[in-house]
Amino acid sequence: LRLSHIYFYFLILIFDIDFSWDQEYYCINIDNENINLLPSQIKYDYTNDHIYWLSRIINAESEGEIFSGKVAVGNVILNRVKSDEFPNTIYTVIFDTKYAVQYEPVINKTIYNTPSYESIKAAKLSLNGFNVVADCLYFFNPKTASSSWIKNNRTFYTSIGNHDFYL
Repeated sequence: LRLSHIYFYFLILIFDIDFSWDQEYYCINIDNENINLLPSQIKYDYTNDHIYWLSRIINAESEGEIFSGKVAVGNVILNRVKSDEFPNTIYTVIFDTKYAVQYEPVINKTIYNTPSYESIKAAKLSLNGFNVVADCLYFFNPKTASSSWIKNNRTFYTSIGNHDFYL
């Protein structure tokens, strides 16, 4: 099994695995004495349609961003799905126009671009419950945003890459 270092790090965090860094050999030592990872512990209650649309919005909104920024975009979409303030599916959140179009990629049609492998991985990780932005419902790039509504009306949570995330 070959995992990228970021996936490895996430697995360590998710499953509370003890580890240490070996400076001499530049590797991670894992205490596997208490690791009992069963297939039933990994969620697979999402469909190909969920991956399809979530990876597309992640790719369109965070192409060129660091991996955790891609996961964060996925988290915001899924947080909106769970929120009573927004529609209740990934697709309807992406294409929501109740208070105007929510995502620029819907307007410029980049939502239809083929997602990168990294965007697909970020979508799957988000769908499996890994969250880096808590309950954030909004994000934007302060360098390119044309509106300051989010900044003026929502509580700042964190910055990841070029995006700021708000509750």
